[in-house]
Amino acid sequence: MGQKMIIQQNKMTTFVSNDSGAVTVDWVVLTAGLVGLGLAVSAVVSGGVGDLSSDVGSQLSDQEISASFAADPLASWSPLQWDQHNAGIYDSYSDWMSNFTDDQLLAHYENTAQWSTYPPNSGHPYDTYHDEHFIARDEAISRGLISPV
Repeated sequence: MGQKMIIQQNKMTTFVSNDSGAVTVDWVVLTAGLVGLGLAVSAVVSGGVGDLSSDVGSQLSDQEISASFAADPLASWSPLQWDQHNAGIYDSYSDWMSNFTDDQLLAHYENTAQWSTYPPNSGHPYDTYHDEHFIARDEAISRGLISPV
């Protein structure tokens, strides 16, 4: 009985003094703390995120989205916008082109080769022929020769 008692006592001492499981307990406590901190942060931030989400949603719902793109980037320009960049050019070219026959007008409108090889805004001939093209387009639309994009 004495020997069995000593063996039991040694096993009990070894079990009590063994601290290998303490590391696991430390990690469990740290993980629980991090999860709790994450939940607390998400509770604080969730109200602001919800407000931001509804603000973005209302802003997007007010936007108009076009399902197609105009082939002509200046399709929505008005004569006033032309005059902002080159005063009097629109009326001057419109008066000149109003005397064109339909065939002359369409030929002028379709002749993009005369300005397409020059860099944008490089002056004459680019600006001149470019303006003539788009003003001829407007005249052709007003005559019903081409459809507005």
